[in-house]
Order: sequence, then structure tokens, then C-alpha cells
Amino acid sequence: MNYTLIVPFYNEEKNISSFNAELINNLKKIDNEKRSLEIIYIDDGSNDETFNELKKLDTNPFETLIIKHRNNLSQSAAINTGLMQSKYENIVIMDGDMQNDPGDLSKMISEFEKGTDMLIGWRKQRKDNFFSRTLPSIIANFIVRLFSKSKVHDHGCAFKIFKKKVIDDFTNWGDFHRLLAARVANNGYQVSETEVKHNNRIHGNSNYGFGRIFKVLIDLLYLKFFNNYKTQSIYFFGSFSFISFLLSILSFIYMIALKYFYDTSFIQTPLPLLVIFLFMIGLIFLFMGILAQLIINQDSKNTKREKNIEEKIYYKKN
Repeated sequence: MNYTLIVPFYNEEKNISSFNAELINNLKKIDNEKRSLEIIYIDDGSNDETFNELKKLDTNPFETLIIKHRNNLSQSAAINTGLMQSKYENIVIMDGDMQNDPGDLSKMISEFEKGTDMLIGWRKQRKDNFFSRTLPSIIANFIVRLFSKSKVHDHGCAFKIFKKKVIDDFTNWGDFHRLLAARVANNGYQVSETEVKHNNRIHGNSNYGFGRIFKVLIDLLYLKFFNNYKTQSIYFFGSFSFISFLLSILSFIYMIALKYFYDTSFIQTPLPLLVIFLFMIGLIFLFMGILAQLIINQDSKNTKREKNIEEKIYYKKN
């Protein structure tokens, strides 16, 4: 089995050298004639020396592709860039902040090759502040397990291995890395987990907190309503629009009937306001459906994402 390793970086200049050395040492342990390996490092628009540090890795003993984004887009955008540039059928993603331990790579690949569509790490012993990061993660994971088909413990773990075929334009919308396991599970693929180490962060800062819970809720709403078909958004909002228009028409007919058969003035009932209100609600739902469909269609056009790449450097295997 062949693997592409994708690692996004943002302002991690002090971690590049140490991370790469650890990764190379562990890749050598799994490298054999049955496996082809490549590394893709993505600098997601860092404003420090991250890209310059990455360019120093020209002596890597494995094929290494280094990509720089013009701007800071997101971790998911960086991963998606790596996916588009990858050439192998299995993908490994992990953070480059040294909290994911490259020493777990051999165990992860062994577990993955036993047979699953996706394997995700479980940071059972987290090295984070409990109230600012661990507690929000516990709450978010509970909500995800409650409302999705995924039952893994740690959806937020960046250390994942999966078959490239499980990712499509409907899976990788928005910040897809956050609930990737849940999205893949909801599409009917097998998702497994295994315990991994979690190291203390030595350099740089993390930006997770309770705000993550609200983003998870938004993701879950999407999974719940739009999981089955790429065009279902227009039908979902369209259904509410149709109901609102129908109620508006029925209210109008009832208002006319009261006027001409029961001599009830329009101003004696709230029906005129109700007719207008329901009609406007119907228009709002209709335009929401159209807008949602346009967003989905636009997000599926991967060719436009090439414009986000400022520079690519390819180092052959040494």
C-alpha cells in the first residue's frame, strides 16, 4: 500500500526542523519495497519563516512537495490542497506542531492495513489545558456521537489515515477536517480508532476553545439535513418555501371568503398581515435554498483552489 503524508503548517517556524527529523526517522521504519511514500508540506500563508524553513528540507530521503498558500485560508484548505496534489491512494494527515507524535505512525499504519476505510487517533491522555481545550473537546465529541453515525472518541484528533476514495466534493466542504470522521461515517464507510500519544506543545499557540462547540453544531446541522445528496439543500429549503407559499395562498383565500361571504372587513382580522408574512418567509426560504446550492456547487470546483497556491517546490527522493 502506498501513502501520501499531508502536513499543514501555520506559523510553525520553530517546529519544522524537529518535526521533519522525527517524521523521517519513523518513515524509514515503515519504508519497504511494498510501499511508496511521499510527503506534502503546506504552508498556509504563514507570516513567519515557516516557508523558508520548509525549503531547507531538500535532503529528505523521501519525495517531498512543499506548497505555499498566498494567504492564510484554513487548516482544511491546506489539507485539501495536499489532497489535490497527492498521487497515492492512501492519505495520512497530522499536525506539524509536534503534539501528534510521528512515533505512532508505524502503529497507525499497521492498524489501518488490517482493514478499514479510515483510522483516527484517540488522544486518551491529552496534554492540554482542561478548561480551554479538553473540556470543549469532550462536549463537542459527545454531541457528535449523539447526532452522527460516528462513535469514535476523539473527532478532533488531526492524526488520521484514510483511503483517498472516501473524500469527495460533498465531504470536504468548509472546515471539513473538524468532523471528517463523522462525515465519512455518515456516508457509510468504516471508521476505526486507536490510541495515540499526545505531546505538550513547546512552540507556537493553539486557537481552540468553547467557540469550537458552536462550529460543531453547525456542521452537525448540515450532516443531518444535507447528507444524502449534493442537491438536497435546494429541496430542503424549497419544502419550507412551498409550505409557506401554500399557507399564504390558503390564508388569502380564507380572507377573501370572509370578506364576500361573511361581510368581514380585511382590517378586522390579522389575515392580511399573515398573508404577507407567510409570502415573505416563503421567498426567504427559496433564496436560502438557491444560495446554499450555489455555495455547494462553488465549493466543488477544485480547479479554482489552484489560484490559492503561490509557490510549489518539489524535492526528489535522495
